Formats: sequence, structure tokens, C-alpha cells
Amino acid sequence: MKESSKEHPLAENIKFVRHKALKKKRQYSEEMLKKPVSFWIKEDRLLNEVGKEFTIILRTRGCSWALGEMGGCSMCGYIQDANISDVNPENILNQFEYALTNKLEEIEKDDNNYILKIFNSGSFFDDGEIPDQVREQIYEKLSKIPKIKEVVVESRIDYINNEKLAKIRESMRDKHVEIGIGLESVNDHIRQNFINKGLTLDDFKIALKSCKENNVGVKAYLLLKPPFLNEQGAIDDCVSSIRECINLSVDTVSVNPLNIQKGSLAEFLWRQNRYRPPWFYSLIKCLKKAITQEDLNKTRIVSDPSGAGSKRGIHNCLNRECNESMMNILRNFVQKQKINELNQNNHKCNCKTRYQYQLKSMNSI
Repeated sequence: MKESSKEHPLAENIKFVRHKALKKKRQYSEEMLKKPVSFWIKEDRLLNEVGKEFTIILRTRGCSWALGEMGGCSMCGYIQDANISDVNPENILNQFEYALTNKLEEIEKDDNNYILKIFNSGSFFDDGEIPDQVREQIYEKLSKIPKIKEVVVESRIDYINNEKLAKIRESMRDKHVEIGIGLESVNDHIRQNFINKGLTLDDFKIALKSCKENNVGVKAYLLLKPPFLNEQGAIDDCVSSIRECINLSVDTVSVNPLNIQKGSLAEFLWRQNRYRPPWFYSLIKCLKKAITQEDLNKTRIVSDPSGAGSKRGIHNCLNRECNESMMNILRNFVQKQKINELNQNNHKCNCKTRYQYQLKSMNSI
């Protein structure tokens, strides 16, 4: 029986907020559809070394879950970057080639190895977003670039099957391939009633098994502090989610503190002062509590918060020095994959007393 948003108050609220935001969107011109949303190069952690990431964000019609009956996820506003209507396959390929042409010389001359991340605000394996023939041409071009050692794409599990996994594995030859999956939490109640993900932990385990059978890695995205969770609840949920992903032998765990995205239910709650993005102290606490050095020897743990240090992103107080200090700790931890990097905190800020008082108050309720 097909699920209806009318049976889920959260989904109805998400759809209401999203509909208002989408009404303000304009149609992208043909010329704009030939170029990606964005692309960049920066330092990143590869499996066994510090290297560079090359990220390309393609503009497609957007996430089928966000456009469908259930309205999408409570924290996500990526549909705002989408075209909404279908994008010509030739234009999607043009977007990829535009970014690649601009950065290929830099990549080939660099001493660093690279990880390529292709994002499209939805599912890379959704044929309605990115047709199979476009994926095949992307694979062919990437297979000829030796400096790119790893490739990461994202997909809802609805579109992951053995045929698509086998094809990307065969095409990428000796490159490490990972599929990013938005698990968000290992708690089905939180994922369904606070995030509206449309995914169970058992569903994730099935997709993980399929990927492993095809020699394809999995990158699990975890959400730190979904809407309707307080700070202590968010810490507890994130710690248990990290531990479970490690126990399931997920290749990479990406801990993503919620950032307030335009057109999302999270933004609606934030504007009403009913939600605050997580504290940096909470993220560091989660990582220290959930991970051992032995874990890091077999599972890559990453975190690259969007909007860090701003009102919309993860922050302590809004003192720039305080947040930059925490970001440096996090960056060093991710690049070196050494647990002791989380203890290198020489900066002290008065806001930590306020943070600790808030956690103590929550624990006493």
C-alpha cells in the first residue's frame, strides 16, 4: 500500500513549507543549465592519505523524495538549487565537462591524489535525474584520470541495484568507489518522525550488503541534532549511530551537523526560535565518546560542516575565534584520522560554561 503524507503530520508540514519556498523559484535559463551549480578543489582525507577533493554539484530536476507525495526531509533545502523540471541529458554532461575542463590541468599537475565527489541534490542513480547514458560517459572520462583515486556519488537506496553497482565498479577499474547514503540516525523512530527519511535501518543494511557484494564502498551520512531533539538527545543519538555504523563495517561515516537550509522545515522552526543548530562542543563530545583509534584504523570518520561558525550552522557562541579554534581541531582530526587530535584544545571560551549548564539542565529533567 502506497504511503500518503496525510497519514504523517510531519510530511504534511514539510510539504507546506517547501511549497511556499518553491513558488518563489525561477526557471533557469538554457545557458545556466549548461554549467554546474558549483565546483571546487580543497584539502581532504583519502582512505590512506591526506589529499585533495574535487567536488562537482550538478543541477538536475532535484530529489524525487522532495518532489514526491511525502515532501522530502525536514532539514533539507537542496531542492532549491534544482531545476524542478527535467534537465536535458546533454546539459547534465555539459555541466560535468565544464567543471572537469576547468580543473583537469590543476589536478594533473598536482602532487596530491584526489577524491572526486559528484553531488546532484538528489540521487545519482535515479534515471529520471541522471540517465544511464550520462553516467556511462562520466565513468569513461573519470577512468582515464589516474590522479583521481576515489569516487563518491550519492543515492537514495530506492535506486541502488546490482546492475548499477556492477557498472560503476567495472567502469572505475582500480579506483575506490563509495555510495553516499543518508542514513542520518540508526534510530527508526527519529529517522521517521523527526526527519521523514523514508528509510529503515533494515533497508540500509540490505543496501550495504549489496554494495559489499559488488566491491563498492558505502559512506553513511549521519545527522547531528535533527529537528525536535534537544542537545543531549542529539549527542546520545549521534554516538549510538556512529557506533552502529562502525559495527556494520561501513567504509566511511560522515557526521553532518544540521545547518539551516532555505525552504526547509528546519528553517521554519529556526525562525520561530524553536530550533538551534548544534554546538561545536557537542560534535567534539560525540566523536570522542563514540570512536577509538582502533576504529579509525578500519573506518574513515569525516565531518565538514556547512555554515560552520554562523547562526545557521554549527557554532558555539558567535565569537569568531572560538568557532575557528573548534574548526581547526575538527579539520586536523579528519585529515590525520588520529583520535588524540580531538584533545588539542588550547582555546578557552566563556561560552563553554553556558553550554555545560544547558546540558546539565537537560539531564536533570
